Amino acid sequence: SYVLSGAAMNVAYTPDELVGYLGEAALVSREHPVVISKFIEGGREIDVDGVGQGGKLLARAVMEHVENAGVHSGDATLMLPPRTLTSDELEQIDVVAEKICAA
Repeated sequence: SYVLSGAAMNVAYTPDELVGYLGEAALVSREHPVVISKFIEGGREIDVDGVGQGGKLLARAVMEHVENAGVHSGDATLMLPPRTLTSDELEQIDVVAEKICAA
């Protein structure tokens, strides 16, 4: 499935729905492009904010979206601390955050 973001936000599950929603989006504005995002059904969305210095991660905050991944329009509701992430998933997040900070 795909998400059309912005004022004409919709989730299209079939090619016909995608064509229909693109037509609706064109009615909203023909001058501005449409953002189309592919997402994994049932996926979760998380945000990570980190503070680093000298390539080392000093602090991080992991927030979990209340809405399923790909279904909000930018005004997300977040949980801090995250409620459904396992300790293994949090460790994976830390590894990625550390690699980003070191880059």
